[in-house]
Amino acid sequence: MKIYIAGKITGDENYYEKFLEAELRLEHDGHTVINPARLPLGLKPMDYMHICFAMIEVADAVCLLPDYEDSLGASLEELYTRQQKKKIIHYDRIVNAYGKRGHGHVKQTRKV
Repeated sequence: MKIYIAGKITGDENYYEKFLEAELRLEHDGHTVINPARLPLGLKPMDYMHICFAMIEVADAVCLLPDYEDSLGASLEELYTRQQKKKIIHYDRIVNAYGKRGHGHVKQTRKV
């Protein structure tokens, strides 16, 4: 399944690590992951939203990170996903149900 990751990026200095951990977990489970944290830096907020909505359109599902409600952009992505009638997966439920299965703490970071 193609899964887009939605969560707080702006104002979270550890966003890249958090998104990468989710990406690795979902890939480990056999999914193709669409990770917006890998987009280039320096675009305008609306540029990111247009790109992210297009990424959601090609995804089969959206995985919501626990902090998505703290982000206007991720909250809009959640609403858009519902409007598109796509599956929503809550990442914290995946981790609570199955554990991290050896991914450990991801140490890569990226500056905003």
